[in-house]
Amino acid sequence: MKMFAGLLLAAAPLAAQPYNIDGTVCRMNRSVDRMIVAIDSGPRIRVLLPRSLDITFEGRDYERSDLRLGDRVYIVARRDGSHMDATALDVKNSTADALLDSLLRSHRTIVGRFGVREAKTEYFSLNLPGQNYVRVDAKAAYGPKGRVRVSSLKPGDLLEIRGSWPKKDLLQASSIQVMTDSEPSFCTSRARKGEVKEVTKAREEDERKFLNKEDRDEG
Repeated sequence: MKMFAGLLLAAAPLAAQPYNIDGTVCRMNRSVDRMIVAIDSGPRIRVLLPRSLDITFEGRDYERSDLRLGDRVYIVARRDGSHMDATALDVKNSTADALLDSLLRSHRTIVGRFGVREAKTEYFSLNLPGQNYVRVDAKAAYGPKGRVRVSSLKPGDLLEIRGSWPKKDLLQASSIQVMTDSEPSFCTSRARKGEVKEVTKAREEDERKFLNKEDRDEG
């Protein structure tokens, strides 16, 4: 027993050492406090983002709601059980900025987070990078499974919307794809490389539980 306790004490300082991580955001939840990151030099990891976490981009404060799938990030974190607790996060290459540029050029496809539904209508606000937003008319919007009803969308959902601009601040949506539970194809193909079907299914289910806060390893 004494030897076991000694080993625990010896391991404790190592467990507290920070990890420096370069990677890509592959999955995240609606509240953007949990994400799955593909490390450049290793496997995927589960990262917890505390509410007190400072997030930066090019030396400036960065809104966590502006984080996007595919963002390149540098994370300083400490291991806590089966996940990492981030102590610092710097966005190295943000897809959000490119999307904002597209919006300013009135492109027909934008990505943002579902904000607030207008009463019981098919109109809602879409939150964009830099605390910007646009009003969306979804009366004629379709998705992969048919008509998209605004009532089915949840606050924080990451949406890809295609449509036209009858007014400068109004996007008339023709299609809406919910990307909250999706991930970039290059993330998926890399993760599944060398995995058998059963392993892939189990890993993806474990990640889903972590993102939905159903995991029992809360640290």
